[in-house]
Amino acid sequence: MAILGPEGISAVARVAPVHAEIRTVYVEAPVARQLGLHDGQVVQATATVVNHQLKLVLNEHAFNVPLFPYIKEGDVAQLRAQLLPTGKWTLQLLHTGSFAGTEASSASMPTRMNTLMFQPAGFTSLLALLRPGVLESLIPQVLDTGELKKRISAQRLSMSSLQPQALKRLLLGHIKTSESSLAEGEPVTDNTKVLLRLLMAERARVEEQGSDADQSLHHALDELEGAQVQSAQILNKGEINFALVIPFRDADPVELHFEQKGNKPGQPKNPLVVNMHTQSRVLGEVWLKTTISGNSQVDLTMWAMKKDVADLAKFNATDLTDELESAGLRMGSFQVYNAPRPDATEDHPPPEHGSLIDTRV
Repeated sequence: MAILGPEGISAVARVAPVHAEIRTVYVEAPVARQLGLHDGQVVQATATVVNHQLKLVLNEHAFNVPLFPYIKEGDVAQLRAQLLPTGKWTLQLLHTGSFAGTEASSASMPTRMNTLMFQPAGFTSLLALLRPGVLESLIPQVLDTGELKKRISAQRLSMSSLQPQALKRLLLGHIKTSESSLAEGEPVTDNTKVLLRLLMAERARVEEQGSDADQSLHHALDELEGAQVQSAQILNKGEINFALVIPFRDADPVELHFEQKGNKPGQPKNPLVVNMHTQSRVLGEVWLKTTISGNSQVDLTMWAMKKDVADLAKFNATDLTDELESAGLRMGSFQVYNAPRPDATEDHPPPEHGSLIDTRV
């Protein structure tokens, strides 16, 4: 075989890349209930020959999924479940494992880790569970000694007397995972994930499993761990994309999302963007976008569904400017809108084949 130099390599025809095509199969709702699916869940299915036809089998249910030519019997695939407004369920083919046979590598097969990588963004279940009193109500009565309730309460902040140091401690506790602390021989402090797992273990010990509450706990844990795995993956690229939920004793939880694009040589440093969202039963739904530039300038944009909340924010703009200056920051702009955040609208699933769409304005 001839060895090509730099000049000869450019003359070699490039191999066209293979693009994975995503296929979708519709599953009837009764079957979805039998499978125990929940919206956004990623499950694993095995390619199996049934009646001389290759199908995907999940918990003894076989599906006529449009399969690719390279999938063989014994291959493992990942499917994401999605509940449509029509009540139907879809199973979307996301990923396939190694080819079947002795050459298959267990390292490349679907695992808990790459299942979490496909977890949809957001904390729908976690936000509902972290409302004041909800987690406490899920503690089994036969084991209720008050200790777990104290630990849940101690991990929460107080909205009426929120202090910067307390907020900083909570954020630092979420940045470093419990698994990292254990690997480094450090003590694991209580955080949301630790308390969720502890509550699930207590419920399993008294056989309180299979209920809607138990499913909500599992979904919330998937959301939390999925956010951690995806954040770590993006951090390896030199970017920040980190989300968490702050629980309060005296208010509804607040979702925080930190993001910063990677800096490029010779280009201005990208700002740090902090997005906040809450569905407060007192203030209504509120969004806040904070952009912090390298020159310590802060630009704020707020959206509030309630008019009195938006008016109150405008009225207190001067006080907020003074607070920022006392912290060594400079207010750039502060905009308040009595409206939902424009990019906060939910994505609508594509219509079914044969649907009639009215495009008139």
